[in-house]
Amino acid sequence: MTKEEELDREGLRVLRWSMFDSPDKEGSGYMFMEREPVVALDRAAHYYEFIPNIILGYTSKSYADGIGLVSNNSHRVGKAVQIRCVGHKKRLKLVRSLMEQGVQRFSIGREVVYFDTDEMKPPAIYLW
Repeated sequence: MTKEEELDREGLRVLRWSMFDSPDKEGSGYMFMEREPVVALDRAAHYYEFIPNIILGYTSKSYADGIGLVSNNSHRVGKAVQIRCVGHKKRLKLVRSLMEQGVQRFSIGREVVYFDTDEMKPPAIYLW
């Protein structure tokens, strides 16, 4: 394994830090994503044997501005993850596994599950 591949997997069993990169900045997931949401998702993925389809992790200021994220959005500070998850059984499995890891803030849609570990926001479950 190359040094770059080792860094991409550092501290993770299933996921890679590059899965959380801002679309406009390679390596930003490793540099700016908070450890707590990534490790929680990695533990859940390992335990329940699934690989999540991550839509959005960390976002750079320019990318976040471009897609209209508000200034206090948790993606901007690397504390939020948005995952494509189709099917009620898969959504339940994903949310349950994250709750077991201590995550307390979710938004759930028909094809998307969002979660964050932002302490500045109250625990909640929202429907999209």
